[in-house]
Amino acid sequence: MSRQVRSAGVLASAIAAVAVVAFTGGGVSGQSAPRTPWGDPDLQGIWGVGYILTPLERPDKFAGREFLTDEEAAALEREQATNPGRNKRGSSGTVADVEGAYNDVFTGRGTRVVRTKRTSLIVEPSDGKIPPRTPEGEKRLAASRRVRDDEFGPGGKADDPEERTQDRCTGITLPVNFGSAGVSGGYVRIVQTKGLVTLYYEEGHHGGAYRTIPVDGSPHLPPHVRQWLGDARGRWEGDTLVVDTTNFTAKTNYQGSRENLHLIERFTRTAPDMVTYRVTIEDPSTFTKPWTIEVPYTRGDEKANKIYEAACHEGNYAMVSILAGARALEKEKKAGARTRSGSQ
Repeated sequence: MSRQVRSAGVLASAIAAVAVVAFTGGGVSGQSAPRTPWGDPDLQGIWGVGYILTPLERPDKFAGREFLTDEEAAALEREQATNPGRNKRGSSGTVADVEGAYNDVFTGRGTRVVRTKRTSLIVEPSDGKIPPRTPEGEKRLAASRRVRDDEFGPGGKADDPEERTQDRCTGITLPVNFGSAGVSGGYVRIVQTKGLVTLYYEEGHHGGAYRTIPVDGSPHLPPHVRQWLGDARGRWEGDTLVVDTTNFTAKTNYQGSRENLHLIERFTRTAPDMVTYRVTIEDPSTFTKPWTIEVPYTRGDEKANKIYEAACHEGNYAMVSILAGARALEKEKKAGARTRSGSQ
C-alpha cells in the first residue's frame, strides 16, 4: 500500500472524528447535540442514505483500506454517471427489450459513494467482509438464493406465490438493504415522544414499515411472540440511541439469518445534518462471529414533508397467470428434453 493512500485514509478518519467531537461538545466549538423539550438527544427529522454505490462488502481491490481517496470516489461516481444501465435497450422483440420498459430510473442503481467515503458498509470485521457462515447458515443462504434466481423471470421461483417477494410486497428487512433498488434511497422519518421513538421507512413500491421503539426500560416480549421486524427496546447511552431487537420470525431472512437474528442498532447525531447509524448483526446459528455495518444518514428536505407512505399492490391480478405461465414453461422444457432424447 502506498504512503499516499495510507495518508488519505488516516486524513479521512481524522476529519470524521473532528466533525463528531466538534458537534458533540468535546471540541473547541462547544456546540452540543440538540435536545428535545424533555431532555433526550433530538434525532427527529427525515434522513436518507441516498442512492449509494458503496457495497456492503469491501471489494478485493480495496483490501486493507477503510477509506477511498477523493480522487477514487470521484472516479467511481463518474463511471456510474456515464453507465447507461437499463436505459440501453435490448434488440427489438427480445425479452430484454420488453424488460427495458422499466428503465434505469426504476433500478435504484447507486450513483454516489457514502459521504464518509468508506470502501464498504461493513466496518467490523476489519476486512470489511461478512464473517464465514456456519454450515446451517450456508444451507439457508443457498435456499434463499434459489428463490431469488431468475428461474421464471425477474420475480424468481414460481412454485409458491409467497416466495415471490417482489410480487407479494413483504416490505423492508432489517437491517435495511442499503443501496438496493427497493429502498428508494433509504429514507426514514424519526419522530420522538417522551419514552418512545417511532421510525417510518420508505421503501418504493414494496410497502414501507413503521417501528415504535419503547425507551422506557420495559422488557422484551416473551420469546414465543415473534414479529416480522422483531421486538425493539431502546435506551440512551449519552447522545446515542441504542436499540436492541430480538424476536424475529422464521420467515425473516437477512443474509440467511432468520428467527435467531439479533440486532444492536446505534443512532448518533454526529453533525447538524447527519445521523450515523451502526448496526451489529449477531446470530451464532448463522455467522461464526458478529459483524457491524455503518451508514451515514443525511438530513433530507423537510420543507414539503417529502416522505411518502408506500402502498404495494403487486400481483393482485397477475399471480394466477404468473404461476400458470411457470407451469407452461416447465411443460415446454420437459417436452424439449424428451425430443432431444428421442423419446415420445
